[in-house]
Amino acid sequence: MVNASEKLLIFGRYIGQRVLVKSYLNNEVQIGTLKGVKQNGVLININEVSRWIPVSDKLELCDIKLLLKPLKNLTPEIISTANGLPVQAFITPYYQQLGFDMPVYIAPGHPCNCNYVQEIGLADYRSARELTTAN
Repeated sequence: MVNASEKLLIFGRYIGQRVLVKSYLNNEVQIGTLKGVKQNGVLININEVSRWIPVSDKLELCDIKLLLKPLKNLTPEIISTANGLPVQAFITPYYQQLGFDMPVYIAPGHPCNCNYVQEIGLADYRSARELTTAN
């Protein structure tokens, strides 16, 4: 659906958010924090250890999903604060910073434009607590 560079573009908008990392090598599931993005990978901090995880079209070592909240969870206080921002273009980054799933824009005419991150398979709406209980 999206290639590696497009994944990195999307992940770059959510630096600081919690992520679920499932290793394809040993099926280990870990939860960490997205700390950075470079042209071929993401920096994830898990248990106070930061490591670069490659993101490639040729070889996938891990499934990485952002742990986001659906927009239906917006509170009136958050909406009021967003509407009070000095520039309307700040609203989307504000919601992303708070961990809400927002429609993506990748490139003109891209088939994933206007889909939520969860709809393109890069996010999970479960909380870290729900995921640890499930595992």
